[in-house]
Amino acid sequence: MSTSNPTSEQIRQEFLDFFREKEHEIVPSAPLVPHDDPTLLFTNAGMNQFKDVFLGTGTRPYKRAADTQKCLRVSGKHNDLEEVGHDTYHHTFFEMLGNWSFGDYFKREAIRWAWELLVDRWGLDPDRLYATVHAGDERLGLDPDEEAARLWVEETSLDPEHVLYCGSKDNFWMMGDTGPCGPCSEIHIDLRSDEERARVPGRTLVNADDPRVMEIWNLVFIQYNARPDGSLEPLRARHVDTGMGFERIVAVLQGKGSNYDTDLFAPLLQRIAELTPRGDVEGYDRIADTADREKCRIAMRVIADHIRAIAFAIADGATPGNVGRGYVIRRILRRAVRYGYQTLGFREPFLYRLVEPLRAKMAGPFPELAERQDYIERVIRAEEESFLATLGTGIAFFERITPYIEALAADDVPESEAAVLARLRDDGQAMDLLGKAYVDADDREAVLERFAATARKRQVPGEVAFLLHDTYGFPVDLTQLMAREEGLGVDMARYEALMQAQKDRARAAASFQVAADTQDGWQELRGGGPSVFVGYDTLTVPEATIQAVRTVDGEDGPRYEVVLDQTPFYAESGGQVGDTGVLRVGDEEVPVLDTQKRQGRIVHVVDRLPEALEAPVEARVDAGRRRRIMQHHTATHLLHAVLRQELGSHVQQKGSLVAPDRLRFDFSHFERVEPAQLRVIERRVNEAIQRNIPKTEERDVPLEEALARGAMALFGEKYGDRVRVITFDPDFSMELCGGTHVEATGEIGVFRFLSEGSVAAGVRRVEAVAGPEALAWLDRELDELARARAAFKTLSRPVDEAILEVLEERRRIEKELEALRLKQLSAHLDRFVQQARTVGPARLVTGRLDAVDMAALRDLGEQLRDRLGAGGVGVLGATDPDGEKVYLVAAVADDLVQQGVKAGALVGALAKR
Repeated sequence: MSTSNPTSEQIRQEFLDFFREKEHEIVPSAPLVPHDDPTLLFTNAGMNQFKDVFLGTGTRPYKRAADTQKCLRVSGKHNDLEEVGHDTYHHTFFEMLGNWSFGDYFKREAIRWAWELLVDRWGLDPDRLYATVHAGDERLGLDPDEEAARLWVEETSLDPEHVLYCGSKDNFWMMGDTGPCGPCSEIHIDLRSDEERARVPGRTLVNADDPRVMEIWNLVFIQYNARPDGSLEPLRARHVDTGMGFERIVAVLQGKGSNYDTDLFAPLLQRIAELTPRGDVEGYDRIADTADREKCRIAMRVIADHIRAIAFAIADGATPGNVGRGYVIRRILRRAVRYGYQTLGFREPFLYRLVEPLRAKMAGPFPELAERQDYIERVIRAEEESFLATLGTGIAFFERITPYIEALAADDVPESEAAVLARLRDDGQAMDLLGKAYVDADDREAVLERFAATARKRQVPGEVAFLLHDTYGFPVDLTQLMAREEGLGVDMARYEALMQAQKDRARAAASFQVAADTQDGWQELRGGGPSVFVGYDTLTVPEATIQAVRTVDGEDGPRYEVVLDQTPFYAESGGQVGDTGVLRVGDEEVPVLDTQKRQGRIVHVVDRLPEALEAPVEARVDAGRRRRIMQHHTATHLLHAVLRQELGSHVQQKGSLVAPDRLRFDFSHFERVEPAQLRVIERRVNEAIQRNIPKTEERDVPLEEALARGAMALFGEKYGDRVRVITFDPDFSMELCGGTHVEATGEIGVFRFLSEGSVAAGVRRVEAVAGPEALAWLDRELDELARARAAFKTLSRPVDEAILEVLEERRRIEKELEALRLKQLSAHLDRFVQQARTVGPARLVTGRLDAVDMAALRDLGEQLRDRLGAGGVGVLGATDPDGEKVYLVAAVADDLVQQGVKAGALVGALAKR
């Protein structure tokens, strides 16, 4: 080690530098919230981001990699939650140092380099190290891993007696029931004193759950594929996947007996001590000699651990909620708040105040903590305030009834069961609370009987756990923890039954329809793969072939779904609604009511099938509707960019709807967006529209390249190895997106907010309109003002201040409407000029506009003349707002006018044609 007292920062950096020397690509940590793996709530191992490589579905531009990976383990197979705080080395959040080989080096190099780093670089005592290797498995048909055992002796100075053979439980790694797998070799360290080591050999304590003889590094050799029948087959490419717990190795190198004694946790523990209202807690190691000293230390360890998990998860896009990963974060947070409330005396929010010392310690390798600090603090504080509102009442309820449970369960009770129940019967507050829990009991005596039956088994009734969960917001594992601290259990069977009954009631109350995705019934007319989508480039396919059809249940009767070999119809995806249009077979036109994705196919929903299923089909998208959708989709991208700039980088898209008549955008933000902020955001979106920023579309871009360039990826969205990138100025908006967009922002015309509100804790929703829909909205506003003005004229008294304000607002909107209309039309000119063609010596600019009167067209003609430049000729055509007349206007550059070219003559010649 470069220093005798290394910091955690130095240790982390030396690990990465070591493997950089070994020609490894140093990759950033993947987010705690996986972007592209729906099987994971949270990233729980270093290999998660390389899972596709091991499965053979993805590749990387490098064969060697190393990183420090943020991990979170709280449920399922990797569940460390219950041990957290009660021992010295389990954590919910931790860093995993790792190095990987993708079909490159294998066991020899992995073993040699691990030893070189631990012993030669970091100076660990080789006499304290042990290596385990796979002992073989008859069930799997595997012999002992003699190769790894031999390499430990050949490549290192490890004592051969310290090479131990262990079973598959500890030394065979599998990704799942099937898929990549292989033997592993773990490195353990014996941290006991020399005297203890002399008395009891360390080899007898390896994998024996002794915290002083623990694993510090696991080297996994992925060389087999597990088949569904349980057999193994060798992989063509063999991989290495290693993982070393960062907190553990820091404790070892800093000479600490506990991870919590390292510099990773010291700032947090000190801040907790400074904040606690208890006067007898001056520091983690400076607690008065009271009966609950160890309880205080456990509480401080739990809180220090949990704030790391909470803050990093929120920084990476998770928000506390009632389902999925949101509920996991809520459970962890409320668990920490309960420890602070019940043990350390906190009555006000305090967790959020630990984000600052965490940022100060960890923002170097993980800058997202600094970038989103304010947001993280506000999310945590809001959640704390919500839980503290009911926490005290819930704890009081729990503490009120647990003495009765203990009395009824005791073997050597000082009073009879009848006496305990009589005392409980007279406790009006306890009986009122139990009455709320046993809502289905016939009377008070039935409540007592059922309560006693469960209490005799030293269990908190499931009804009580359910009430704590449903009314007071206690996650059931928090109730279990509180019960365990009192030597009690929880009747989980009854709790689960009550939870299921609640779900069944909710399900019965909701009407739902089996999705067409779950139905089969396809009539295959022709073979072939899925539909080829060509709708980015064209809205019409003149000759498509029907591949398959089927009948599905619709709300108003049967519907039919048609699959074509190629289609211009966009299937609903990413919030954008599906296209509509027509399928034309000969003289028959079949309206397409919707377009969806079913079982990997693009399906066109129709109310009847074409009569000639074998005939060629012309597929034509409703162009006007598609254009309005495109306007709203591009407006959504502009809105997303401006929201992040104005409100903060914590803003993440949580949902969206892109329709022809409106857009809806849900985003993470923990407070109301004030009207003044909305006006600024709306103005900035319209400024981006007026800039007429051209679209840059890139297809088939490697995902890693797109992310490295700063493209916005949406949390929870699954992306392939290659993606489509839509950019409107790289410094303004760049997103991974499969939707359809206008060619330049000016084509949107106008953007207008309709509403802003809350849809869930920490999630806001805005609705808006763009393009013609925004103009229509402004027209409706003007109509309302006109009606008000007409009403005001009937008043016999002078108008008051309020009426003047209304009239002033009308005039403002009229001016704004006129200005916005002109800006919308003017925005087209840039696009027309960019698309100019050279005809002989002249540069010809042409363009067509819809719903424009002659006066506006003349104004545009004058603007066009100013933009033509030498040798320029421009011709604009338009239909009037009623679609009954056609107008033409021409503009000619001054140099051509001097040569005798006349705009009027051009219009006359064109009109004759």
